[in-house]
Amino acid sequence: MWIAYILFVHKYIYARIEINIIRFIYMSITLFGTCRLNGISNHNNLNNLINYSHSTKEVIQFIKFLKGELNIPRPYNKFCFRTAICENKFIDYNYNYNKLFVDTDIFIIEICSNKKYIHNNFYLHHLCVDKRFSGYNKNTPREVLDNYIIETQNDEEIENDILEIQHMLYPKKIIIVSHYNSKHNGKYINSRNNLINLLSTICKKYGIPFINPSDALSNYTQEQVMSNDLGHYTDFGVSAFSNYANTFIKNYIL
Repeated sequence: MWIAYILFVHKYIYARIEINIIRFIYMSITLFGTCRLNGISNHNNLNNLINYSHSTKEVIQFIKFLKGELNIPRPYNKFCFRTAICENKFIDYNYNYNKLFVDTDIFIIEICSNKKYIHNNFYLHHLCVDKRFSGYNKNTPREVLDNYIIETQNDEEIENDILEIQHMLYPKKIIIVSHYNSKHNGKYINSRNNLINLLSTICKKYGIPFINPSDALSNYTQEQVMSNDLGHYTDFGVSAFSNYANTFIKNYIL
């Protein structure tokens, strides 16, 4: 009898594993984040179709837009979205975007900045006003360029935002991803290092799965995985991080 029971348990476990592997193959993933996430398998391309978000406030705004809960009028439906800025067009809410969002199984949320670029209560994508990338400012109205503000989020705001994001997306699964903790002249960048440590603490506190790319890529040097601008992965870095993230996601659902 015990042998029959053990065989039954083994068959059940293997059946569940097979089901979850099939789920992984066919699941849909939405990426709230940057190009650093683009190598993750099964993503639905919403980030490339609309926006690369950086802060928690941008993510919340993006979710409300995709749910149809927030109308982002012109010209803000250009300046809140990276793709709209790059292609000089307006992006309106539509059913196809909503369906991709609704059909999502797992949301991967990269939080890599605590800065908010704000005009008229909308959270702008930094490219439309960031003087470091002046080529992307050419279509931004003078009213926006002259009157936008930059605010830095405090730890409490970020923690509350993450809980709000989790609530907004429930019961879907979420995974938080930080920036890579680059060093400049041999020292960590304080703002980035502090944000990464904060995200780690918050995720541990609330049991939220968390990927720190510095840990994921710890077998490689910074020069191998990060470009000189300290913001983008090298081709090798994209591949190595994506392999790690895909394995993490697969293990998370099995």
